[in-house]
Amino acid sequence: MLAYIFLFVLGISPVLQAVFDLPLQLALQRAVLLGCLAWSVVGAYGAGLPRGFSEKRFYPLWAAAGLSFISLLASPFKGFIFNEWGNYAAGLLIFLFASFLNREERGKVEFTVVCGAWLIFAVSLLQAFALENFLGKPPLTNLNALALYAVMVIPLALDRGNWLLAGAMVVLVVWTQSLGAALAGLVAAGFYAVSRFKGRELKENAWLLLALAALAVPVFYLLQADSVVGRLTWWRSAREMFAARPLAGFGHASFTWAQASFQPAGAFREHAVYAHNYYLEFLSENGLPAAVAWFWVLFSAARAKTGLVKYSVIAALVHSLMDFGLSVPANFWLFCWLLSSRSEGTGVFRPSRRAAGAGVVFASLLLAALAGLDFRSLSFEKARGRAAAAAGREGLPAAEAELRPALRSKLFKAPALELLGNLSIADKSAEPGFRSAVYYEMALLENRYSPSAWSALRRIYSRPGLEDEAAGLERRRLEVFK
Repeated sequence: MLAYIFLFVLGISPVLQAVFDLPLQLALQRAVLLGCLAWSVVGAYGAGLPRGFSEKRFYPLWAAAGLSFISLLASPFKGFIFNEWGNYAAGLLIFLFASFLNREERGKVEFTVVCGAWLIFAVSLLQAFALENFLGKPPLTNLNALALYAVMVIPLALDRGNWLLAGAMVVLVVWTQSLGAALAGLVAAGFYAVSRFKGRELKENAWLLLALAALAVPVFYLLQADSVVGRLTWWRSAREMFAARPLAGFGHASFTWAQASFQPAGAFREHAVYAHNYYLEFLSENGLPAAVAWFWVLFSAARAKTGLVKYSVIAALVHSLMDFGLSVPANFWLFCWLLSSRSEGTGVFRPSRRAAGAGVVFASLLLAALAGLDFRSLSFEKARGRAAAAAGREGLPAAEAELRPALRSKLFKAPALELLGNLSIADKSAEPGFRSAVYYEMALLENRYSPSAWSALRRIYSRPGLEDEAAGLERRRLEVFK
C-alpha cells in the first residue's frame, strides 16, 4: 500500500510541478501523510510495525522535524508560509517510511520514477518543438530545477541498465544549459572514479580525475558575472537573515518573503525567490539547531548509500551549493527517496490494543486539524480574490468586509493587512496614501520584518510634508535591522 502512494507521488509530481497550485500542493502532501498513517494503522493491528522506527539513525530526523516545526510556529511570516512546511514534512515521511519497503516494493517505485522521467522528457520535447516555449515555461518551473532532476535520474537509470533514459536526461541537462548541474555531475563522476580505484590503481588512473577536472574548467569559465554577483548578493541576504534570528530562523520557505528586507540598498538583482544555496537558505529559515540536525541526516544518509544511486545524492548535494533545486517540492521528494536506505532493524513489534487505539485517535485528531487548516487556507485564498474584485467594484470597505474573517485570525491577519494596504493605494476617500499607510503600519505591528510594509511606507512617507514620518520610519527600521 505504501509503495503505491510513493509511486504515485514520485511519478506524477515532477510533471505537475509547473501547475503546482495550492489545492494540488495540499492534495499531494496529504496523500503522503494519509498513506503513511494508513500503513502504520494496518501494521499496528496486523503483522506489526518495524522495530526500525527506534533506530538511532532516525533520531536526528525526528529532531530536524520538531525543531523546524517550532521555527514555523515562531515565524513572523507563518501566515504566508505555513502550507509550505508540509512539503518538507512530506519529504521526511518519504525518507523515513521508504526505509521499511522491501526490495520488490522499492523496485516498483523506482520503475515509476523512470516512467515519470520519460514523461518529463516527452513534455520537454513537446514544449521545445511543438509549443516552442521550453525556455520560457519548462517542466518543474525552472531550467535549473529541471537540470537537477535530470542529474539525479541519470545514476538511477544507469543502475537499472537503462542507457536510453540516461542519454535522454543528459540531453535535458544540455538543453537547460545549467552550468551548476554540469558541475554537480562532474563532481559526482569524480567521486565515482575515486571509489573505483584504490592505492596504486588510483595513481595509475589519475588521468581520469585530471580529465574530469579539465572538463570542470570551462564550466567555471562560462559562469556569467551577473549570475555570480547575484548569488553573492542572495547569499549575503541569507546570512543576514540568519544573524537576525540564529536559533529560531524565519520559518521554512520564508526566504521568498523576508529576503527583500535584508537586501543591501542598490544591490544588483534585488530580489530572488530562493537563496540559490540550499544550505544557507535552510539555515536562515529554520535556525541553527534544526539545520545541524537536518544536515546530519543528509550527510550521514549519503555516506551510508551504496550503488550508483549514491552519486545521485552526491550530485544533488553539490548542486545545492550554488542553486535551489531542492527547494522545489518534486525534486526534494525524489531526493528524499534516493537518500533513503533499507532499515537495518530486524523484527517487528505489536503495540497493545490500547496503544494502537490511542495512536488512531491521535492520527484522527491530527487529520481533523489539518483539514481545518486546509479549509481555512483555501477559504482565505478565495477571499483574497473576492477582496481584489470588490475593491475595484465597490471600493475599500467592500474589500475589507470580504477579509474580515482573516483579520480576526492571528494566522492570516498580517497577509490580509498587507493586501488591504496594497488595494488602498489608489483610495481617494482620504489624503493620498493615508489609508494604505494605516494598513501597512498595522501590518508592521504583526510582523516587524515585513519587506512589503517597509517598502510601501517608505514610498508613502517620501511625499513632501511627511519628512518627520519618513525620519521616524527610518529610525524604527534601523532598530529592527541592526
